[in-house]
Amino acid sequence: MPSEALLGAGRAEDTRGHVSLSAAELSALLDGLSVARLVVDVASGVARAEGVVPAWLSALDLATPLHAHVVPSDRARFAEVLARAAAQPQALEVGVLVGERTVMVNGTALGGAPGQVVLALQDVSLARHDARQWREVESWLVMLGESLPFDFWIQDRAGRYLLQNPASLKRQGVAIGKHTSELDAPAEAREALERGFEQARRGVPFKAEVVAEVDGKPVTFARTMSPLTKRGEVVGVLGVDIDITPLKASEAALRRSLDQLSATQASLVRKKQLVAVGEMAAVVAHEVRNPLGSIANVVALLQRGVVSRAEEQELWRVIADETQRLDVLVVNLLDFVRPVTLRLTPQPLEPLVSRALQQTLWAEGARERVRSVVNGSVPPVPLDQTQLELAFTNLFRNAVQAMKGEGALEVHLQTEARDGRTWARVDIRDFGPGMAPEVRERLFEPFVTTRARGHGLGLAIVQKVVEQHRGEVWFEAASGGGTTCVVRLPLAAEP
Repeated sequence: MPSEALLGAGRAEDTRGHVSLSAAELSALLDGLSVARLVVDVASGVARAEGVVPAWLSALDLATPLHAHVVPSDRARFAEVLARAAAQPQALEVGVLVGERTVMVNGTALGGAPGQVVLALQDVSLARHDARQWREVESWLVMLGESLPFDFWIQDRAGRYLLQNPASLKRQGVAIGKHTSELDAPAEAREALERGFEQARRGVPFKAEVVAEVDGKPVTFARTMSPLTKRGEVVGVLGVDIDITPLKASEAALRRSLDQLSATQASLVRKKQLVAVGEMAAVVAHEVRNPLGSIANVVALLQRGVVSRAEEQELWRVIADETQRLDVLVVNLLDFVRPVTLRLTPQPLEPLVSRALQQTLWAEGARERVRSVVNGSVPPVPLDQTQLELAFTNLFRNAVQAMKGEGALEVHLQTEARDGRTWARVDIRDFGPGMAPEVRERLFEPFVTTRARGHGLGLAIVQKVVEQHRGEVWFEAASGGGTTCVVRLPLAAEP
């Protein structure tokens, strides 16, 4: 039988006088909503489907009474609805057994031809499942809000409180439905909340530290008030206050510990400086006393007039040598302790290195006995010519003296990429006897020397100059004997 015949051919009024849809209109509507239409024989309980047959309905054996497919707990209610539907339309919601699963259907039962009831049913399982899930999520959110150890609240765009968690209720009191200005709180606290709210309402998160009295004690909170947006428009503000009082106490304790550590470190530095001054004074006194002793002895011999003319000339040479030794000591000492402000300008490094090498060979009288070679090139380096030439002169003098004034000296320049920067690297290789690792570790310490007449300041000065250029210098054992000194300088000046 067509749906129109079952439902009536024209419009009808319900018991309250409202006009219902025509059979054709209702049939089209039900088809569009994928609503199943069943005509049930009340006496036998057998049903037949008309119109759209949803998947859940196609799985049922409609040759058996329809109530057999209803879950047992809903069968009495189903029978009652069928009995009443002939007299008055009935709302219906029951579980239907479809294979091993239960489908929740919802709809209407109304009278049709004599002895028949028409059911309009729709599968609402997914909607019920979603509603159940949402209730579970809502329950979890409520538990989360109640268990969070910090205050949070939500205000609408007008500034009225919509939500508070228990921690906020305990500290601020009941604020739901109130504006910030209506809170039972000190004026200063209300003004702070109002400032944060106004900024967040403009779409800019607000962050601040606030101090409030809780149980008669001052407590520091980290406050964040963030805009809540919907389709790009601010519709409310979420506020959070986190108690950071323990963190602030730890921070203060850490600061006190750092201050104490800094004071202790400063004290140790002062003591170390005093020790260094004492060591330096002892070394300088020793280095000065020896030449002065030699000069005093020579002067005594000259005063007595007991030396020959040739011996007198030799004694005068001794005085000149010892005087020069004292002068070198004073110059080196001043170079080491005097603060220097570098004037860095990009300059070629090869000419500076070659000039320092040739001057050293000439000063050491080794131009004929030391074979030297300089190879490689690097881009211009930001440098102070006077200071860096002094450093390379000291390095070349150290290398020539290590070879006892004869042998081969090789210098190689190259660029090197390291730590995200490009460096100029200079390798100075001598073919002397080399040195033990423990000696290399102390080479840059002031007054440490392996030569009988050395002062131990030359390499300390080298390290000072190279580090002022933001560079590095070190010694390493060379393959095949000898020692290599490596100087590394940045190609670009640091900002």
